Amino acid sequence: MSDVVLSGPRGRRSVLAYKALVARRYWRTAVITGVVTPLLYVLALGVGLGVVVNRNGSQLGVPYLQFVAPAFLTAAALQIATADAAFPVTAGFKWQRFYHGMAATPLSPRQICDGELTWIAIRALANSALYLAIVAAVGGARSGWIVLAVPVAVLTGMAFATPVAAVAATIEREGNFFNVLNRFVVTPMFLFSGTFYPIDRLPEWGRVIAWITPLWHGTELARAAGLGSGLSAWAAAGHVAYLLAWVVVGLVCARWRFRVRLTK
Repeated sequence: MSDVVLSGPRGRRSVLAYKALVARRYWRTAVITGVVTPLLYVLALGVGLGVVVNRNGSQLGVPYLQFVAPAFLTAAALQIATADAAFPVTAGFKWQRFYHGMAATPLSPRQICDGELTWIAIRALANSALYLAIVAAVGGARSGWIVLAVPVAVLTGMAFATPVAAVAATIEREGNFFNVLNRFVVTPMFLFSGTFYPIDRLPEWGRVIAWITPLWHGTELARAAGLGSGLSAWAAAGHVAYLLAWVVVGLVCARWRFRVRLTK
């Protein structure tokens, strides 16, 4: 590792510049995926299923599309951030080893970690903004406050992505860990964290699990913003504090694991 270390902001900008350069190879695919996937979700589940729900006397108090749209936005940010924090981070240590190349420059492990996580947050932000535009275009925005769902979605995504990045920086042999994570953690979170229906419809043990997951907290915040009501200031502060706690713990662990792997 070089004995000269760039200042914190300069180091992070260097990592971001590298990530942006690499992204030039796949930005078209990312844009197409970022448009088609949310459009299909919104049309199939929000509009299509919404017709059935609304026709049979929905007890939600709002059209089904407006109920699920903020949750879709938040869940998509978590899924994208988690995916970016999983295999790509492991690849940087194990297969492509580009983190080791960065560590041979004046970049510190902490700057490399922070730059990678910042890039993940930027990706989640861009995708969430695009998702919001699609939601608004099909009538899923009940209130102008739904714009606040975008930073909420990014915070929710990073609440789970930071600990995933820490794990990805630890794994020596990947095996099927990330497949298991997606199938048995991320997908159940999407299904049982209030995305499609209020969690008070779940049994008590199901509600407890939902309360633990960061996605439920993000969904509650985003839905309150999208509907323009539903949460007290104290409740909103509690949700934000819980998500920030996940981010802080995950960030500390990720920085530690990057330092360990890059200073061996």
